[in-house]
Amino acid sequence: MRSITFLSILHLLIIKNSSCWVFSAASSTARTKPTEGTNAFRGNVAPFRQIKRTNLKRQIEKAAAENNESLVISLVNELSRFNDPTFVPTRGLLGYNGGDPSNAPLNGKWKLLYTNAKDAEAPARTKKNPKKAFGNEVADGIQVKTGQRIDAATGECVNFIKLTGEKRPFDQLEITIQMAPLSDTRVRLDFLKGRALNEKALPFLRDFRFSFPPPVLNDLIAILRGKDPKVEPQTYFDVLYLDQDFRAHRTGEGKYFVQKRDRE
Repeated sequence: MRSITFLSILHLLIIKNSSCWVFSAASSTARTKPTEGTNAFRGNVAPFRQIKRTNLKRQIEKAAAENNESLVISLVNELSRFNDPTFVPTRGLLGYNGGDPSNAPLNGKWKLLYTNAKDAEAPARTKKNPKKAFGNEVADGIQVKTGQRIDAATGECVNFIKLTGEKRPFDQLEITIQMAPLSDTRVRLDFLKGRALNEKALPFLRDFRFSFPPPVLNDLIAILRGKDPKVEPQTYFDVLYLDQDFRAHRTGEGKYFVQKRDRE
């Protein structure tokens, strides 16, 4: 019988500030504030730019499948130059910029395509392999789905790792995060609580819940590091690209995340 260990939980608590699993600066091109009730995404896009975006996204997905870190980062940075389908990426998040949360570009379900952050799927990597990029890998026969659910009205984001397969170390791990827009492209992240589900574990570990330190502690750490938490908090991400189905962001520690709208 396998169960999620307290060491795994401790690992999460230690590394949680390094990145968000689940997300550069704003484009120098001026954005026009959309009128209330209009869709957050532009409907008319120059054909050449649209073709270029489509090709870049295909290349990114291919590079992500091959785990080609340098190529993914290069392509994402190039795609960020075409980030014009969105007026304001954070519009509607907690009502930011007067937007309707139900139409917020970030709102909804997303699945992870790629990240170079080691902690993103760390609890699922239980098989040692020093030849792999992160030093270990997911055991044979285990399928991993990593994604997130964002409720723009409350700003709540639930990141999850869902495992299937007979040798899975747990069933699902969830981390709840409070999101808050700091600018048109920057989002603050405050880790709130976690939940580990494991039907094979001992009864008291089958639905194990834990909490993270209060946000004020992260603010104090940021201040001690000489940073203004209202501008550069302990944990945040900058949207690099966002459209109806595709998203890329970079965390404050320089980690890249590429996500795709989850239609399942």
